[in-house]
Amino acid sequence: MGFLRLYIGGRYIWIMSGLFLLLIIGPLIGRFEIVSTHIYVGDVLLAVLLLAVARAFIEDRSHFRVCLGLGGLAMIVGVAGRYLPADAQATVITVALVLDALLLAYLILLIGGDVFTTLEVDADTICGSISVYLLISGVFASIFTILVTLDPAAFQIPDPPTGRDFSLGPDRLMAYFSLITITTVGYGDITPKSELARSLSNLEALVGQLFLTVLVARLVGRHLSGVDQRRDAAAHRR
Repeated sequence: MGFLRLYIGGRYIWIMSGLFLLLIIGPLIGRFEIVSTHIYVGDVLLAVLLLAVARAFIEDRSHFRVCLGLGGLAMIVGVAGRYLPADAQATVITVALVLDALLLAYLILLIGGDVFTTLEVDADTICGSISVYLLISGVFASIFTILVTLDPAAFQIPDPPTGRDFSLGPDRLMAYFSLITITTVGYGDITPKSELARSLSNLEALVGQLFLTVLVARLVGRHLSGVDQRRDAAAHRR
């Protein structure tokens, strides 16, 4: 019942769930087209994430409008690019990815600001912290996709085992590379070749580790402070 209550009343667990869907389900079936309509499973997953974002910030109209505007515009531009000539698609895809990166960065600022300033650490705070970590990976995935779109030689990429992914959002291989970079796993199957790609990879690895270090210290400190305050309050009642 506690877990169900968290899902019903929580703000960030929906965003975290949407991000997990994109990262886990997206690479498996995201590229599949839905009944030959030029709409892909990955598009639906991205729409689910956008709905989760809208739900989290629906009570704050200014943030709600910014998130919905950036997300909706990114999806419209991305879908429109599919119907343009091949020579114009790269430009339109780049614009859509820039909008994606701006939306994710905006969410990092909103959720991160809430997580790092909250006085009470609860389950939804933990979900928000995980969401920020995954959103950082998403921002870099969008940047890496822009980079490889403009400079195909920026990364050494093996031949993908499946066909090209036309769904919205970052390229699935770049999302995979971003996630193994931020977690410092580094399998080595995809490697940055250009100086800019290497610099961005270094930056992501550093940002990811610094975020975890500061986050854990902050949450543990807040949790211990809350425990002390509750203990003092209980002692005063006696």
